[in-house]
Amino acid sequence: MSTRVYNPLQDDYIRIPKPISKIVSLDPASTEIIYLLGLGDKVMATDAFSYRPEEARRTLKIGSYTHVNIDILEQINPDIIFTTAGAQKELTKKLISLGFNVYPLPVPTNIAGILNNVLLIGNVLGAYESARELYYNLYTVVNELKARWYEKKLKVYVELDLGGPITVGFPSHISDGISLLGNINIFDDISEAYFTPDDDEITRREPDIVIYEPKRLTDYEKERFYSILRKRGLFQLLSKRIIFTKGDYLAHMGPSFITDVLVWLKSVIFSQP
Repeated sequence: MSTRVYNPLQDDYIRIPKPISKIVSLDPASTEIIYLLGLGDKVMATDAFSYRPEEARRTLKIGSYTHVNIDILEQINPDIIFTTAGAQKELTKKLISLGFNVYPLPVPTNIAGILNNVLLIGNVLGAYESARELYYNLYTVVNELKARWYEKKLKVYVELDLGGPITVGFPSHISDGISLLGNINIFDDISEAYFTPDDDEITRREPDIVIYEPKRLTDYEKERFYSILRKRGLFQLLSKRIIFTKGDYLAHMGPSFITDVLVWLKSVIFSQP
């Protein structure tokens, strides 16, 4: 028995076996959603970066974000593989060409995109009631976090260590989250989601707060970032409040960006007296 499920990225229907018994998720955000829907027992394997929630750490790891062990994948013979667009575009095409049943999800460009992916995955897996419940629970958290008033919007500069300095523009869940909390990303007027910033432009936009996300937070990474700012001539930023994330935090596009990251941001930075 199977059913057809529409995929917006492919603008076509994908045939999904029912019931689904074997899931492979190569996208950390999708992995988190699947577990939160109560279907973690059906996850046969994930990518190396799928460790949310904690139970996902114990799954078989069969690849990185852009590569997968095809031999193991063939042995698993999953009913469905979840991927995402963007960096996984070519991987998705390869898996489809090899005959695997793949459901790519849109990369969230805002918080609404995170919520929407909950419903998309719930629809694929037939978890209609639990998907609706998770969706509305997350929506409630978003509504509670939304700034009701503020005297002044703090200007925030975000930098991610992705092999080099990367910042975020308007169509990103990070910029949307900063706005939700009543403040403004200094590059919120840029139409690119992720890009390498011009250092002179950073200075010109005069951020009040700097948020830096290393690959993994250590004392060395803090000192390295300070040193990098000096080498780039960004001495002005050294006098600002610099907040470090623990790594792979702001960049995560799953539900915990709402329930964990935004709550943390509001508590340590954005709550104004």
